[in-house]
Amino acid sequence: MRSQSTRRWTRLLALLLGLAMVAAACGGDDDTAESGGDGGDGPTDSEPDETDAGDPVPGGKLVYGLEADTSTPWTPAKSVCAISCHMVMRSVFDPLALFAEDGSVQPNLAESMEPNEDFTQWTITPKEGITFHDGTPFDAAAIKANLDAHLGSFLTAKALLNVESVELNEDSSAAVVNMKSPWNRFPVFLTGQIGYMASPTWLAAAAEDPALEAAPVGTGPFVFESYEVGSSFVATKNADYWRADEGLPYLDEIEYRVLADGQARKNALLSGDIDMMHTSAGLVISDLREEDSIELTESSAFGETNYVLMFVDNPDSAINDVRIRKALAMALDNEVLAERRGAGVSPVANGPFSPDQAGYLEDTPYPEYDPEGAKELVEEYKADKGVDSVDIAYTTTTDPANLETGELLKQFWDQVGLNVRLAQIEQGAFIVTALSGDFEMFGWRNHGGVDPDSQRIWWHSETADDPPDLAMNFG
Repeated sequence: MRSQSTRRWTRLLALLLGLAMVAAACGGDDDTAESGGDGGDGPTDSEPDETDAGDPVPGGKLVYGLEADTSTPWTPAKSVCAISCHMVMRSVFDPLALFAEDGSVQPNLAESMEPNEDFTQWTITPKEGITFHDGTPFDAAAIKANLDAHLGSFLTAKALLNVESVELNEDSSAAVVNMKSPWNRFPVFLTGQIGYMASPTWLAAAAEDPALEAAPVGTGPFVFESYEVGSSFVATKNADYWRADEGLPYLDEIEYRVLADGQARKNALLSGDIDMMHTSAGLVISDLREEDSIELTESSAFGETNYVLMFVDNPDSAINDVRIRKALAMALDNEVLAERRGAGVSPVANGPFSPDQAGYLEDTPYPEYDPEGAKELVEEYKADKGVDSVDIAYTTTTDPANLETGELLKQFWDQVGLNVRLAQIEQGAFIVTALSGDFEMFGWRNHGGVDPDSQRIWWHSETADDPPDLAMNFG
């Protein structure tokens, strides 16, 4: 999330800053959605009006609409995790650490996370008195079992390349993580998939019977009830939750319902079929801003970027040539893309990082819209290679809105003499395909996050294994 590789860097195209949005159906006509601005100045953060919120009332069921299911659910070390996976997994798993509002990393399931003087060793001490849903104690041995599972993973081990080993201290009260070199930001990775703590008993059983992987066991606020692949995940209240003295969780039951079509997800919310949803689709956000019955929370903080991801280490593909990559970029009018496919909700980006992330540059040499220059590059390539056509495949997910975006991109590219073929893949398989490098161009969304250390896995050659092995450095 290793072998060394000389894979070339990805060229970023059609960059649009992502806006995350959560919408929930409201009970009264007096609740109105915060607009978050008119769309012309870019997204702003907004919070729901809590004037009449009152005290939380325990009980009830929430139905949450997801944009996708997760491939290889639900063991943390194996899950090919789209953004939707974190909604589900955080209901049954707790992470060792969490980000605080000031951006610092604070212990959660861990009582403490202490480094030695040169950050080559971290000692993780668990909170006491916590048990997994199956009664297994959460202790230092459980932390070691989970981290060892990641170190042995075909997938998530790439996030822990600098970890030499995990051991227990002398009295087995803490897990000691030994590094190959100093790593002062290691706890950042314990806030997400690496930090989700699963029952060692369940992990061992699932290793013997992979069917059990679809029935997760954690310490979280909800206990697994049922899972239908591509359809629904249901979990019920954990009466023995370690934060029960805080009244948590409030709900008796939560159901995550997979609705890959963004418009269908929006309609399900408006009709009351679901109670809550998330989306980053500008057109959907724009529509929901006009709905008085919907309460929105919008945030552009540390947002993801939408772009075209290219696999350039393929001598049989035209995009292996820098002239074609430049032509693809110069052919796109990103202002038109942002307006037509995003309703102007998200601003055009010129690089992979959002403005509040380390690594963001206000001014970059990203190519300007220049269709005539793009045509010249395409014709030069054709003459040099002795070909009459430049054929490239662009792949996106099965969401109809994403196909419409692909069709608009194709129009721009075809106008400069390229021949682009469109294809669609279900999102779970989409991510696996990216990991294996079996693509030319993908519609992609990535690079959200608080800490730049978590970006290393997407960029460094150490995570770019050659196909068919999986590469977190996707391009």
